[in-house]
Amino acid sequence: MPYIKKDFIERLINRVDIVDVIGARLTLKRSGSSYMCCCPFHNEKTPSFSVSQQKQFYNCFGCHKSGNVLGFIMDYDQLSFPEAVEQLAKEAGVQVEYEESAGHAPEKKEREVDFYDILERAALLFEAELPRHPEALKYLHDRGLSDDTLRRYHVGFAPESWDYLIKNLAGDNQKILRAMTDLGLVNQGQQGKVYDTFRNRVIIPIRDKRGRTIAFGGRVLDNSKPKYINSRESPVYKKGHELFNLDAIRNLRDKNLPYIMITEGYMDVIALEQAGIHNAVASLGTATTPEQMNLLFKQADRIIFCYDGDAAGRNAAWHALNTALPALSDDKQLQFCFLPPEHDPDTLVRSQGAKAMLDYLEHAESLPEYIIATLRNQYNVDDEGGRINCIDRAAEILSLMPDAILTRAAVEKRLADLVGWSQEGLHGSIDDSIEKLRARKAVRGPESPGAGGSGSRTDPNTIPLNPMRAVVARLVKDPELMRAIPEPDKLVAVLREYANDRCQVLLDLMGKIKANPDTTTGALLEKYRDSGKIGDLISLLAARSDAAIEEEGFVEIKIIDLMHYIKAILQEHLTARKQALRIKGRREGGLSNEELIEVQFLETATRQLQPSRKS
Repeated sequence: MPYIKKDFIERLINRVDIVDVIGARLTLKRSGSSYMCCCPFHNEKTPSFSVSQQKQFYNCFGCHKSGNVLGFIMDYDQLSFPEAVEQLAKEAGVQVEYEESAGHAPEKKEREVDFYDILERAALLFEAELPRHPEALKYLHDRGLSDDTLRRYHVGFAPESWDYLIKNLAGDNQKILRAMTDLGLVNQGQQGKVYDTFRNRVIIPIRDKRGRTIAFGGRVLDNSKPKYINSRESPVYKKGHELFNLDAIRNLRDKNLPYIMITEGYMDVIALEQAGIHNAVASLGTATTPEQMNLLFKQADRIIFCYDGDAAGRNAAWHALNTALPALSDDKQLQFCFLPPEHDPDTLVRSQGAKAMLDYLEHAESLPEYIIATLRNQYNVDDEGGRINCIDRAAEILSLMPDAILTRAAVEKRLADLVGWSQEGLHGSIDDSIEKLRARKAVRGPESPGAGGSGSRTDPNTIPLNPMRAVVARLVKDPELMRAIPEPDKLVAVLREYANDRCQVLLDLMGKIKANPDTTTGALLEKYRDSGKIGDLISLLAARSDAAIEEEGFVEIKIIDLMHYIKAILQEHLTARKQALRIKGRREGGLSNEELIEVQFLETATRQLQPSRKS
């Protein structure tokens, strides 16, 4: 697939106004030099969501989400980065520009084998086949599905043919045939012969959150194995990042969903939809992932996992719990609903009706209830060793929910009752266990970073502000400060010569601002999007609430403050260097002339960085 040109993205961000883009989605009200509204990413009554036109940057002082215009579109419209660029370009009335290098063709050439087009055409072929196969229709009708429901989900049928799709989609076109292989519609045998993946199966199209067909699920008409087969992962289909029926859920956004339920299969979702329960999704052959939970929490504040009540269902629920907790905060809820062992949502709603299903959901276990009930079944708390193991396991679970303080307290209260400890004593023991877990993780090394930037919930005001970070924060928030720095080239030379190891981020930032003196905070953040931890740190510093930084006007005071911190960076280096020289001098009986000259030069250079205040 083609890559979008980086310089196009930068030009696009400079072309649009973040206030116009966000204002088209939210009601903004001017407040001083910024615009305010209630945050769309968490529930609040007092507006704390700020949009700066000057900086082209948004920041919520409540949930700490922040970023530039692309970050907002990704979060609010729930789009990937390329999709957000395409959407912003559409709103700006410009064509996206793609790279032609690295084997990637421009968009017009790529459309000859457009993956989404091929998948949509395959879905239409399968759907058109269904009425021609009475045995497939009978199977679906026997499962209680109406013709209206079949049309709603574009249910189809793959005939008993080795080359039905190949003939009807590719013919002799080798480009399309290769694309069909990439998409999993076609398999290749050991002798090189290609054949259709789906044969003699009911076909369920799987769509992404934008409603585009990205994969298929197929079920046999009898109980032969494998009963279900799903498309393998492809350039447009990542199982852990998609949910069946999410596109329909997104269209219900304005209907104030009380909750979303997660089922294990798409036939469950279809049966529930027909029964009038519209807020169900299904994972796609894998355990629920953190990425899927983040998608769902953008749609509703309460998620109910619905599983069979047998051992397999409870094991699946426990695994889902561990993957879901990192996405949990105190304004979100997780619940667990277990059906009778002989039922799944599909069979229950067909045999007992929607009301019975809703009753089960309304009596779903809360997260604290479910955790304690599971621990009670796993450990013998009448035994001292069992109690300790139970507490250690609870600590592992609680360490996964750093943003759910109140929920953690509720779990600890129930756990104290279970093990017979005081809540205060248990809290201390839990904290000790969590610290040990963190220490072990630190020894193993940092884990792979998750989605950073606008998705981060870290409070930027908790980031330690040393001199280096203070300068970076001021320049990211106010790039125009570079204009007033006296002799910036000389400053850069001094920093490179005497504090390069401490100032690489600052020097890089100053270089980016120098290259584009009119840049904004939003544009700078875009340049650091793929910079890993450095990009995450700069995003947090940009969102830091600091009265001295936020104060409007008084540029002279800002510059003096800025230069004070730059001087402090050099003073840190000078102090460290002097200590090293003293140790060397004591060890060797004195310093060389070159070393003495170096110290004198550093002291002089540092004093020269202190500007005089104009009256």
